[in-house]
Amino acid sequence: MKKIKAEALKTREYLMLSALDTFYQKGVSRSSLNEIAHNAGVTRGALYWHFKNKEDLFDALFQHIFSDINRELEQDIQNGSVDIWASFRTALLNVFDRIENNEMHRKFCNILHLKCEHTEQNQAIVSLMKSYQDMWRIQLSDTLNACLKQKSLPENLNIELAVIYLKSVISGLIDQWLFSPDSIKINDIAPAIIDISLSNLKENPLLLRK
Repeated sequence: MKKIKAEALKTREYLMLSALDTFYQKGVSRSSLNEIAHNAGVTRGALYWHFKNKEDLFDALFQHIFSDINRELEQDIQNGSVDIWASFRTALLNVFDRIENNEMHRKFCNILHLKCEHTEQNQAIVSLMKSYQDMWRIQLSDTLNACLKQKSLPENLNIELAVIYLKSVISGLIDQWLFSPDSIKINDIAPAIIDISLSNLKENPLLLRK
């Protein structure tokens, strides 16, 4: 039984790696489940034993790659860490460190930002991406509210505006680097961009509620 379970987990991992490479090379809408199964060395039936459809496979890949990226920050918030602001900065730095140094993370970010076509036949995947954006918005909002409680930020900070600002900065920098990685040394630039952005949250009057 243990051997069968281990083989099933290995097949599932092969399928996710195959999906990652196929999506990366061809884009999501042009990648078929037949191709993904073939590239993983399994039958289409074996793929359907693990995943209901392309959206299920895409979401499993997302969860596999991103599930632990903010775990430490989330634990700090839940446990009432004494310095959530510092944990938040570290979490943001980790995002860019992973993009540069973790191939799976880098490829999937490339897929999310550049290879998820917003077409009619790809609407299920686009809907998933919107749910990821909502999840990210909630995480940022919860983090900033936790920082407010610790008086790390102005009490009249406009949280909604601050979240949009941070998402724009982070997504914009990721987009620039993915589009032209040789033009930006991301691990040199990211800390400065993050610190400028975090400083703005503390000091820029335009981010305060009127």
